[in-house]
Amino acid sequence: MLPNLTNNSRLRITTLCVLYMAQGIPWGFVAITLPPYLAERGLPSAEVGGILALSSLPWSFKWLAGPLIDRFGFPAMGRRRPWILLAQAMMALTIGAMILIPDLIDGVKALGMMVFVHNCFNALQDVSVDALAVDLLEEEERGKANGFMYGSKYVGGWLGGAGLASILAATNMQTALLVQTSILLCIMTFPLLLRERAGERLLPWTAGEAPQRADAIQPSVARLFRRLGRAFSLKSTISGVGLALMTSLGAGILSVIGAVFFTQRLGWTGAEKAMLDGWAVWLGLAGSIGGGWVADRVGAKAVIATGALGLAGVWLGFALLEPFWTTVKWIPIGLLLLEPLLQSVMTVGLFALFMSISWPKVAATQFTAYMALLNLSTTIGHWLAGPIDEVLDFQGLYFVGGALQASMVLLLPLIDMRETRRVLGDEG
Repeated sequence: MLPNLTNNSRLRITTLCVLYMAQGIPWGFVAITLPPYLAERGLPSAEVGGILALSSLPWSFKWLAGPLIDRFGFPAMGRRRPWILLAQAMMALTIGAMILIPDLIDGVKALGMMVFVHNCFNALQDVSVDALAVDLLEEEERGKANGFMYGSKYVGGWLGGAGLASILAATNMQTALLVQTSILLCIMTFPLLLRERAGERLLPWTAGEAPQRADAIQPSVARLFRRLGRAFSLKSTISGVGLALMTSLGAGILSVIGAVFFTQRLGWTGAEKAMLDGWAVWLGLAGSIGGGWVADRVGAKAVIATGALGLAGVWLGFALLEPFWTTVKWIPIGLLLLEPLLQSVMTVGLFALFMSISWPKVAATQFTAYMALLNLSTTIGHWLAGPIDEVLDFQGLYFVGGALQASMVLLLPLIDMRETRRVLGDEG
């Protein structure tokens, strides 16, 4: 008999981590491997930015998936598992469909469409897996599990970045896409062969005797949205919206410019840039673990301010060192290594803050909304990159990125992390 996730702590944490890694592999490919590949072949920054914007846009609206997943489903196979299977299968299918595009430069519109559709399903998988974690994780294992899950996404980013970049450099794009598709299909065996709870059906047509749970499908989302309106009516939660929207504007702009900057201004090959970005992911992993540990001791707002101001300082300092960009190679290398370290420290602090200001009655949907706004911030930055690139040189762009990053700290004093529970109550 196949095991179920309810009574096996190690198995459920492993499954959640593997599914998070599945989200990270395509992210690493699109964010790290693909941009320099396209820029190296002459695609302008505006079109590279368009591809990245299409990759992040679905994540800006992923909060809509929460009510959808809660309202509809096939409980006989599990409360969350059918959605995870659907999303994971479509993730693999959409990456596989990119293999059919003969030339990614000539077929950039088709590529953009596939990137967009893929990330719709990747975002759906993310929300489904988070819901599964909320359902199944015991209170005493949630901290450890969330640390491993977030770290697993970084591992996936490394595989999609440095790993696929190595394959791309040694073979071709079709082979890299085929390897990625195969990995996603292999990961799909975890939700395919495991049940959430004993007695549930493995597939729709197989036998199962699990009792129907009263909370498996929500009868209405109307009350959810009424409560969500109350949750977002407070000064702290409204300020949290502004904080989320400010967080990644600079990073969104510079991630687009960086692909062109390193290949066309500094003369790096796409493979060199992608390989270093991929290895820098490990510093992001260290920052996420260290940032979480520090946030428990000094507070989330202090960690956010440290990461944001540190990142702003790196970008502003890099801009001031413009005369040495091409003569002192450790300066751009240091930039690429420090960015993910400081961004992950800031992000872990943001996660802790948004969890604290989310009302327990609607915590899953409200927290996902904040995550969606973080992604919307990145998308806006991607779209701004092209117009700003037309009026500023690379030095000016890094000055703008640093200024935008530093300005988000001004919103932190407006947020009282205890206001939501003090005003609205602490009952789930």
